[in-house]
Amino acid sequence: MTESAGGAAPKRQISLAELEPVLRQTLEAGGSVRLPVTGTSNLPVLAPDRDLVTLIRAEQPLKRGDLPLYKRDSGQFVLHRVVSVRADGSYCCCGDHQWKTERGVRPDQILGVVGEICRKGRDLSASNPRYRFWIRLWLLLLPCRGLLLRIYHAVGRLRRLFSRKRPLTKEK
Repeated sequence: MTESAGGAAPKRQISLAELEPVLRQTLEAGGSVRLPVTGTSNLPVLAPDRDLVTLIRAEQPLKRGDLPLYKRDSGQFVLHRVVSVRADGSYCCCGDHQWKTERGVRPDQILGVVGEICRKGRDLSASNPRYRFWIRLWLLLLPCRGLLLRIYHAVGRLRRLFSRKRPLTKEK
């Protein structure tokens, strides 16, 4: 537990496993829960230490582009985008910063779905037309996403390399 500035109430980090019963109860009752983003699997759409997501009850069946929070059989909690709905009612999901899909996510594994994203203090609805357009485009690029992400990272490395201040050399 850590003490906040100004003598405010102490803050405590709680794991999703500890929070799961309250999370399920709140969402099933029609409430919402705001959580910080952790992990990098949804970059650049969601970034850790920058963004918050508001989860709402998941209306089944989910649609392509929805962003559910689900619990794998291993107990790990994952926030990945629905890439497709399979004939058996399960989902194929993938992080926005990934290109390998996870097949067979069952409806009973889903705790909730992102209804809103908070970035730098500004809320963005998951139903916002600009957001939905970006997501549809990114889903269309899934077959070549691995190559696109490699290029993106290579350009970033080059920018960092050339933006460093170089020492002045003596002219002869």
